Amino acid sequence: MDTRDSLSELEELSCGRTYGFSLAQDRKAFDLPGDEPRWPRDRVCDIKHVKLELVLDVESKSLRGVATHTLTPINDNLTTVELDAAELQIESVKLCPNGLPLDYSCEDNKLRIDLGAPHNAVDDLTLQIAYRCTPRRGLYFNAPDAAYPDRLTQVWTQGEDEDSRFWFPCHDFPNERFTSEIMVTVPGSWNTVSNGKLVSVKEDGPTKTYHWSQDVPHPVYLMSLVAGEYTEVQEEWNGVPIIYYSPPGREEDTRRAFGKTPKMMQFFAEKIGVPYPWAKYSQVSVEDFIFGGMENTSATTMTSSILHDERAHADYSADSIVAHELAHQWWGDLLTCRDWSHGWLNEGFATYFDLLFKEHDLGTDEFRYAVYQDANTYIREDSGHYRRPIVHNVYNHPVDLFDRHLYEKGGLVLHMLRFLLGDDLFWKAMHHYCVKNRGGNVTTEDLQRAVEESTGKNVDWFFHQWVFRGGHPGFNVSYSWEEDTSTAQLTVAQTQTADDLTSIFRMPVQVAFVTSDGRQTFRVNLSRKEQTFYFPLKDKPKMVQFDPGYWCLKTLDFTPPKEMLLYQLKQDEDVIGRIHAAQGLAKLGAPDCIEAIKESVLTDSFWGVQAEAARALGTVKSEAAMNALIECTGVSNPKARRAVVTALGEFKDGAVVKALTPLLQHDESYFVEAEAARSIARTKQPEAFDLVSGAIGRPSFNDVLTAQALSGLGVLKDERAIAIAKDMAAYGKPNRVREAALGCLGVLGEGKSDVVEFVADYVDDPWLRARNSAINALRELKDDKAVPALSRRISRELDGRVIRSCREAIAAIREGKDRSDDVKRLRDDMEKLQEENRKLTDRLNKLETGPGK
Repeated sequence: MDTRDSLSELEELSCGRTYGFSLAQDRKAFDLPGDEPRWPRDRVCDIKHVKLELVLDVESKSLRGVATHTLTPINDNLTTVELDAAELQIESVKLCPNGLPLDYSCEDNKLRIDLGAPHNAVDDLTLQIAYRCTPRRGLYFNAPDAAYPDRLTQVWTQGEDEDSRFWFPCHDFPNERFTSEIMVTVPGSWNTVSNGKLVSVKEDGPTKTYHWSQDVPHPVYLMSLVAGEYTEVQEEWNGVPIIYYSPPGREEDTRRAFGKTPKMMQFFAEKIGVPYPWAKYSQVSVEDFIFGGMENTSATTMTSSILHDERAHADYSADSIVAHELAHQWWGDLLTCRDWSHGWLNEGFATYFDLLFKEHDLGTDEFRYAVYQDANTYIREDSGHYRRPIVHNVYNHPVDLFDRHLYEKGGLVLHMLRFLLGDDLFWKAMHHYCVKNRGGNVTTEDLQRAVEESTGKNVDWFFHQWVFRGGHPGFNVSYSWEEDTSTAQLTVAQTQTADDLTSIFRMPVQVAFVTSDGRQTFRVNLSRKEQTFYFPLKDKPKMVQFDPGYWCLKTLDFTPPKEMLLYQLKQDEDVIGRIHAAQGLAKLGAPDCIEAIKESVLTDSFWGVQAEAARALGTVKSEAAMNALIECTGVSNPKARRAVVTALGEFKDGAVVKALTPLLQHDESYFVEAEAARSIARTKQPEAFDLVSGAIGRPSFNDVLTAQALSGLGVLKDERAIAIAKDMAAYGKPNRVREAALGCLGVLGEGKSDVVEFVADYVDDPWLRARNSAINALRELKDDKAVPALSRRISRELDGRVIRSCREAIAAIREGKDRSDDVKRLRDDMEKLQEENRKLTDRLNKLETGPGK
């Protein structure tokens, strides 16, 4: 499952930029009051097969079904079977093949079946359960209404984490595997997508019945059904049918999104050494999907937001999410975490295998930059929200765990394991782990055991510090050169606080030097709070690199001498080294440093370095840095150009507005236009309001321009924007726009009770992301009048993400109200100091250069 359920999060992987509002937070504990340890569920029987016979009533948004479970008791004398059945109307339970009626009861979303007599472990039982439901979760009916007359009529399911119980009775936990089949009756013009092979399609007047069969065992949350009007785009790889289901008229956009699937499948099968394990692979996009993508066995469901036109394709790609979900067909589907606390074995693997395909497809630069981005994504959560071990079983809802620790940090653990073992042993271990555990449930100990069995390497220490404890090293590195002995000295201090949660880390790291003899690389073993290393070299190095290639997850404070940074920015083959050089030079802020960074933005061969160099210039906040960025607005790569536009938003100067207005009016990239709107607003110049508000409503990919314009109006803090944001939040506006509008009100409504009341009404919005946006806005507004609405939402909400957002918002309001005024004053004072510092720096630079120089 890909939890990047908004355009901003999906798009971040293409460009390294997050759109929308961020919540600045002090690090809190992950565990919230009332959270309890959750343990794997007991199993009283072994479910062999589940057959669903379904009839969809689209008009009433309901279904009637028969669920048939074939099972065997695990122990003798089984008299009762309990299944999850949330809000299901059970009509009958029978023991087949004789059709013997069985007594049952329904309580606390459980179906308890009295088997009538004891059954032993040698018995095969078949339970047939007839039921009806109008599901609020698990199975979703999308249909047009008065506000959204063009919405497509579709039916789709989403089982993970534990929502299958809302549309059929089941053992709704990942520690049970069975084969399955689905027979579903739908309108005659519809197509369906489900797990496994399509066995038959039978027409009966105005309806059709599709019969799908999945003959490889899988957990319940991977059972899937999508139904609606779709056309098929068919491909094939090595005999495996690959099918893209497209909304009519969007076939080219569908091909554009999914087109690399065969190449991905070949790469994964070859590298893992295990062929694609399912009968076919289909991908279907649905409207209003509640996640980014879901890896149902052989039948992935995707948000329709990833379908994009040719203009968007210039700087947006769906390859990352497509690779992520395909990788799950091995990691998560063929091997499944035993319980959610070990969910990184699903999600961390899929996250890293997405990066591995990027390395294969686009090369080392793209791969390393993606690793760097994932590290920063995780570090933002760790430093600004909470820290936890990757394997952690204290939570309220399983989805609480589906965070940046589980995904990005989990993937980076595999990245570090690859460095530790080397490529050959890493892939040997991956193959052994997959083959040994295919078709089963796994824990982290199974992965560790597979690594040790296949390589002979003991990795207790590695998993202990990276997986079963939290955090990461913070390295402070200092360099010096001893001319008399021709020796480079490097002192490495670990600055993180060692406590019950976080270690002093043990990790091998590479250190490299470039001298007149060329490049020399050393491998050092870090294990203490502070260590000093000495490296004999022929002569004084031109460049020093700490962890070239970014193999170790970390924060790094290391600024070599200026001459080294200038050399590194131009000569380092490693993109991360060039990025660090640009950042180091920006800290120095001297005129020659600014010029060097500008040249990097204009001429570097990789767009990621150009983008990070532009952001580095934005941190300098001098007139010279501003002018350098203005010179860079014509850089050809749209992702780099967008970063330039973002960086220009750091300067409150009319020259920035003049430079960005043409880009707002038209650029080949939707995203450059959108970022121009927000950056113009960030300048807080008199003309900004009219320019930014004038961009609202212009067509763009997934309404990114309007969303960013609304974000900009929030930054501008012009009260005229309140009416605009209220209008854009209304039900009937595009969902992305509504989410941005509520975020805007979360900034503009500070101290305004009418805005708080307006936003609080959206806590009950039909669209879950609008609800979540409203909750986050209330959290920012810190008005205790919002607490009752948030508390009511918790009592009736079914989505665990929304529940956690409410709980965190209530805690933040109660903790933060007293200091919100202080924070506001500090923020305003900081902005004034930054502006004064920029002016002072400009005067100093002019004095240094002197007249005529």
